[in-house]
Amino acid sequence: MAAPKTTTWALEEHTKAKHAILRRYLDAWIPILSHGGFPRIVFVDGFAGPGVYDDGSDGSPIIALNAYLAQAATISAEVDFHFVEVDPGRAALLKQAVDALLASAPRCPRLKVHIHSGRGFDEVYNADIHPTLGQGVPVFAFIDPFGWRISMATIARIMALGSSEVLVNFMFEEINRFLAHPDQVENFDTLFGGDEWRRIARMEGQARRNALRDHFAERLKSVGRATHVRHFEMRNRRSQVDYYLFFATRKRKGLVKMKEAMWKADPAGAFTFSDATDPNQMVMFGAEADLARLEREICGRFAGEACLVSEIETFVIDETAFRDSHYKGVLKAMEKAGRLEVVAAKPRRRRGTFPEGTVVRPSPAYGGAIPLRLAL
Repeated sequence: MAAPKTTTWALEEHTKAKHAILRRYLDAWIPILSHGGFPRIVFVDGFAGPGVYDDGSDGSPIIALNAYLAQAATISAEVDFHFVEVDPGRAALLKQAVDALLASAPRCPRLKVHIHSGRGFDEVYNADIHPTLGQGVPVFAFIDPFGWRISMATIARIMALGSSEVLVNFMFEEINRFLAHPDQVENFDTLFGGDEWRRIARMEGQARRNALRDHFAERLKSVGRATHVRHFEMRNRRSQVDYYLFFATRKRKGLVKMKEAMWKADPAGAFTFSDATDPNQMVMFGAEADLARLEREICGRFAGEACLVSEIETFVIDETAFRDSHYKGVLKAMEKAGRLEVVAAKPRRRRGTFPEGTVVRPSPAYGGAIPLRLAL
């Protein structure tokens, strides 16, 4: 989507999906960190917009604030919301929306809202936000630009805080279109944090797309120092890749919660999430999980080997598109069908359950006799 020239604009279907993911993740992120002993947590919306769309729908800043206000339990931490919007007119409209929301909400003395106007995300974060943060303050940054005016160096500063995470909209279609443009070399050096992307500009088609995606993921790990990076495709009605959502974290629990948010988000019909772990067999995110696919992946990794169930769980979380809750149904069905041997387990283990310490051996050959599907 090209950057709009008006103060507000129409809400597109793919934006609804991003917002659903954001809300679901913040619903989990806020209480986990607050009750986890952090005295202060920080949310940054790097490209906040006016807070409202043409039809009156909430923008990402209002969605984020509502996630805080809707918490059932008391949030003990101080929670700072930083909304960065370079356009003064949009920032003024955002302030009106925020003021109206807070005026109707219960008093929240530990909630602080900051609206930054007139400067871009990188400048505001590095000059105004980062210097106020101690090493132990976790940040969640939602970086959702029009185009590619973001800096890997800024992402690295956020990730360096230790318990911080980023959700980045990598605008593949626009980036791919302008990748070889001579006027954009410096901007792409900034985006990727180096010049290795230039060799990718000489590629074509799917090879170029995959190389761009994988290079950005690698930079989030090497420059951003993220331990876990997951990317999800957003495809339009023509099944063409429009953009990728990248999530980067150092905490496995963050990855678990983001996967839950991804699987539960409603793509609203116009766009479809898919996982690109294997570009030839993508997992489509919808009402059901194709657990037969997950069985093939588990067997492909562990077939014929005796392994702890916890090793399978780690594999599923770190290296597949599926949630941690999915693999248990797969193992249960495999044992029932005779495709999984339980090598060691606690006494009186119930069949189809896999307590901590259970050792299993998946069949060397995937049978595929039972279609495994799990409604979410």
